[in-house]
Amino acid sequence: MFTFWANPEMTTEVTSPYPIVYNGTGSVDIVMYYGSNDADEILTSATSEPITLMPINKLEKWESARYYKVGDIIEPVIANGQMYKCTIPGTSGDTEPEWQTKPAAVISSGTAQFISYGAKFVCSDVKMALSRTGLDTADAGGSISLGQSMRGGAPIAIYIRVTNRFNDLRSDTTDPCISIGTNKVILTKRPI
Repeated sequence: MFTFWANPEMTTEVTSPYPIVYNGTGSVDIVMYYGSNDADEILTSATSEPITLMPINKLEKWESARYYKVGDIIEPVIANGQMYKCTIPGTSGDTEPEWQTKPAAVISSGTAQFISYGAKFVCSDVKMALSRTGLDTADAGGSISLGQSMRGGAPIAIYIRVTNRFNDLRSDTTDPCISIGTNKVILTKRPI
């Protein structure tokens, strides 16, 4: 299976979510290895475009009458640039609450309770490149191309820089807001 690995030998798969914690404004650089540890696997783009890795916003919108568990992170239906973390599990109400933006403000919705968790991460907080020095000139929120097909057994090093634009202590470890995805691809096995 093509995925992210913690090492070039592809023996340790990267955990999801990847733990990134900030203690104020700044950037964190990460290197991961994208590939398959099965040399018989082949990944091919399903279109005429190359295989592309890109940051994807995964933050879910608030929904009425939905059960939320502790740790779920959401944003309002009409985004206000903030994210909210569920602190008391329960079912949200029928109407959307008024979302306070003051840090740690408590917001109730039905039997669920949320706190203002700070500014949300956005795709432009992420840069990716095929080399560490490439991060300095990479486009924020941009994608990287890996060619029309890839064969397993030889990973590609992917360098990622995630930037915290705010002075807050921030973490994306419980319910990731941003993930790295691919365009449409086809996975096949080399015939034996």
